[in-house]
Amino acid sequence: MRDDNRKAKMMTIGIAVVLILVVCGISVIVHALHKRDSGESGDKLQSDILDYAANGQEQSVMTQDVVNLPEQELPKQGEETPEAVTDGTKEPVQDGGDGADAKAENNGKQPDKTAEGKPGEPAVVVENQKTQAAESIIEEEAKKAANTDNQQTTAKWQKEAGENLSAVQIDLPRQMSEMKGYWEAGNMKAVEDLAYLPRYRAASEKLSGTTKYYYFGDTDANNRPNGTGLAMYTDNQYYYGEWKDGVRSGNGMWIKFYVYDQNAKAKDSRYLQHSYSGMWDNDLPNGEGAEHYDFIDENLEENVEYNRNFIGGFKNGLYHGEIYITNYSKDGNTREWGGTAVNGAWQPLGEKDGKGQYPVIVDKTNPDNYQWMKASENKNQGVSGLISAAK
Repeated sequence: MRDDNRKAKMMTIGIAVVLILVVCGISVIVHALHKRDSGESGDKLQSDILDYAANGQEQSVMTQDVVNLPEQELPKQGEETPEAVTDGTKEPVQDGGDGADAKAENNGKQPDKTAEGKPGEPAVVVENQKTQAAESIIEEEAKKAANTDNQQTTAKWQKEAGENLSAVQIDLPRQMSEMKGYWEAGNMKAVEDLAYLPRYRAASEKLSGTTKYYYFGDTDANNRPNGTGLAMYTDNQYYYGEWKDGVRSGNGMWIKFYVYDQNAKAKDSRYLQHSYSGMWDNDLPNGEGAEHYDFIDENLEENVEYNRNFIGGFKNGLYHGEIYITNYSKDGNTREWGGTAVNGAWQPLGEKDGKGQYPVIVDKTNPDNYQWMKASENKNQGVSGLISAAK
């Protein structure tokens, strides 16, 4: 009996010990698991924070690059352009109307001849958007005009009072795409309407002080203009046509759209547009082509004839060979003329007069009627004001 009691007591103690060991083991396991989960949660939280910071930084850089790409590639106004530093080329002469005015009356001068070799690579290539707005920019602007109480009080060639182009929002891919489309379709009226809109002039003004241009079109493996494309320059200048190795080459059209202040005098605001259509090489008119001026008739002087068309040969932007000329007067009358030029210098057709002027262009209908020019003025006659890195 005493042995049975002892055995029962021993079993009770053994069971208690086993239970204690089991509880301790479970506690150890639970603690370990809790510690591991806490560590993993901390590591994951830290990893998530780092990933978020990295992604945020990457997004900021990408956004900044996209928004500021054209401005980052352009020098500040007044600084030399990369092309000028590399190639030693000069800044182009800006045509504000006086240059064209003087040339049209046979008193003007052209910029210096082109430098040897090809120009640099001044293109800022504009990438096409995958999705284009359904509404055209012309339609959008027409709706804005219809919804405003302020009616247009200026001509298209006049700036609005207090105009601030730096505050105008631009959308280069959309603008370049739409203008290129109209140009391809031969709708020059629409091209003109776009060019005079503030958002196009604002984009052009961003290039001020440089020979750089925004380009939209075909490119080669080095992302240079090559094939067919549209370029926008400063000074409201555009070119649409053929390109080769990053320069204008082949058949194409250049045009400048004039814009004046509202208080500009009539004699300083005679020109609406100035263009050249024909063959190009080395970024300049070379070969057969036609130069043309459109005038603001109301600002022309009475009884004055203005040279309007120059058709014939061109060499490095200058008249070269036989040139057929028509002029224009305020009453709409025209007259035909002819002359021969060599590297931008008209060949004299007779002896100089008492004022030191030579006859250089003859009236087609009256061989005794000439246009006269001094020898000091008779040089670099050609397409004035054309922006090119080749100059």
